[in-house]
Amino acid sequence: MEWYELLILGVVLFVLFLNFYAGYRIAQSIYNPVRHSLMETRIRETEKTPDLMQAYDEWEKIPYSIETNNGYDLKAYYLPTELHVDGCKDCFVIIAHGYTYTHHGGIKYASIFKELGFNVILYDERYHGESGGNNCSLGFYEEQDLEVVISDTFTRFGPDLFLGTYGESMGASTVILEQAHDSRLQFVIADCPFSDLTELVTYLVKRKGHLPKWPYVGLANFFFKLATKTEFKSISPLNAIKKAKVPFLIMHGSKDEFIPPKHSQALFEACPSEKQLYISTNPAKHAESFLMNRVEYTEIVKNFISKVIYNSQRN
Repeated sequence: MEWYELLILGVVLFVLFLNFYAGYRIAQSIYNPVRHSLMETRIRETEKTPDLMQAYDEWEKIPYSIETNNGYDLKAYYLPTELHVDGCKDCFVIIAHGYTYTHHGGIKYASIFKELGFNVILYDERYHGESGGNNCSLGFYEEQDLEVVISDTFTRFGPDLFLGTYGESMGASTVILEQAHDSRLQFVIADCPFSDLTELVTYLVKRKGHLPKWPYVGLANFFFKLATKTEFKSISPLNAIKKAKVPFLIMHGSKDEFIPPKHSQALFEACPSEKQLYISTNPAKHAESFLMNRVEYTEIVKNFISKVIYNSQRN
């Protein structure tokens, strides 16, 4: 083989290596992201909403562990209500936090539901906080874990609970995925969910990495599948929401650049059940809708829940 042929072969192999390495790094950033510790998320939430963190420290909290079907435990926290609101007997909400975060991200939403007389379950999702799990699957195994958390809640607190789910970001997509096959829920609230993982990864690869969809999304999917035993196309809240039978409240920041609001718009349009869409009237970025306008956000959630409870009593 001539020297120039060796040079060409070397260049081709080097380019292939770079492409495969880029795909691997993209996948790794998805299934093994840098996580925030409990101390870090506590500091972050204290900076954002010091009054709510102070209230959280004063709330009664009962920690416990839940054994999953996937071979690890989830750390959960039961926050019993101090209020007895008419029409809300044995009301529970389970809150799923966002990507790389911990249960501390659900405190702001817990504050709304405690005012409504709800008992609250917060938990660290797999690979986050104090829960087990070797990686993050962006909803595939998280959906299975949430189903276990829901079953555990009925087992612990009674078979006749009025129970709904609430999720933020990855947690929002998780609650949408889970409801597709769970008839025990009374409502679902999803704040800044993604509608399809392939679409989201394609968008982020272009926006953050300035790379084209081909071949990088396909390569990332290959390495993601090696690590998690599932693939991007299996994680589609858009398909799941088409099976919705309970009332849905979908919320999104108008200036979200991590998961653009068009994801929530698509989910809203595909949802066949009773539904409501709120795109923030302020320039809220990712998971900032509550922080940017606490009064408006809280009112929308409370009105939605009041309507759900009222309609459930009529039926």
